[in-house]
Amino acid sequence: MNVTYPRTGLVLPEYADVTDDWLVDFGVRATDVGFDSVWCGEGWGYNVFQLLARVGQRRETWLGTCIANVYARSPAALAANALTLHDLTDGKFVLGVGSSTPQIVEKFHGQQFERPLRRVRETIEIVNLALSGDRLNYDGEIFSIGGFRLNHADGVEIPVFNAALGRTNIALTIDFADGLLPHLIPLSALDDVIAEGERRAHSTAHPHVAASIPTSVSRDPEEAERVLAKHIAYYAGSTDYYNDVIAANGFADEAAKISDAWRGGDRERASQAVSRELMDAIGIAGTPEEARRRVSELLEDTVDTALLSFPKGATEEMFTLALEALPESER
Repeated sequence: MNVTYPRTGLVLPEYADVTDDWLVDFGVRATDVGFDSVWCGEGWGYNVFQLLARVGQRRETWLGTCIANVYARSPAALAANALTLHDLTDGKFVLGVGSSTPQIVEKFHGQQFERPLRRVRETIEIVNLALSGDRLNYDGEIFSIGGFRLNHADGVEIPVFNAALGRTNIALTIDFADGLLPHLIPLSALDDVIAEGERRAHSTAHPHVAASIPTSVSRDPEEAERVLAKHIAYYAGSTDYYNDVIAANGFADEAAKISDAWRGGDRERASQAVSRELMDAIGIAGTPEEARRRVSELLEDTVDTALLSFPKGATEEMFTLALEALPESER
């Protein structure tokens, strides 16, 4: 797919204690200071497509989901939502999908977290089929559908990115998706991880890398570090999969210490086990000036699109300061 993707993006802080109006206004502010895309994730809060549509009604900019999980909606419903935002933005929309986690899929959506990679693959295939305008006749291992055609679809191509972390899932991304949305994978390991995925893949395509980078910005560098450390400890301590990804990509010692402390109920010790090296490998923590330098480095050497997301526990002031992390060259 021949697309000129945005270089920078801001992920709306969906877990923050703010209203939907505030989130939409914040997305608009991001475009005003120079971010060339606005993204939104969807865990157990506001509807991702509706929030993005409200931003798109106020500003002409790229929009993307980061992510819409493949258990929360049928592939046809994802295709219909994607088509709506594609039309709203005159083609500047990226459908970011992923399998999410067992906790969200089973405890919030009430679905069985079964065969996640196969479900991602079939979802992408059905989305593309629906957008082609052809009649939906698909007989897969997860989905078997037929007889309908997506109204208003006429062969439009909408980029689909996958939030893959493991090597097999990255190979799947190379074969079936247009881009990669890594989150909480050490950025220093990205080149090696993608290279391994390319060796496993059947396609020779190189995925566009749009990394969701937890960004903790404060005038007080120690506060910025504390917030990011707690964020990493929460994910690496509470979710085995994230812990395994961190351990497999250069930080086995930190991953083991975080897991041990978290399982023992000591959240503070888990945060203290997050080294500064691990923080720098996964996200950004520092003053606006330090964050700006780091974003420039990542865009130069590591990622194609830098998506600044927010750690759990970040404050409204930190959200605003993160807008200053956009390099002058990208404004």
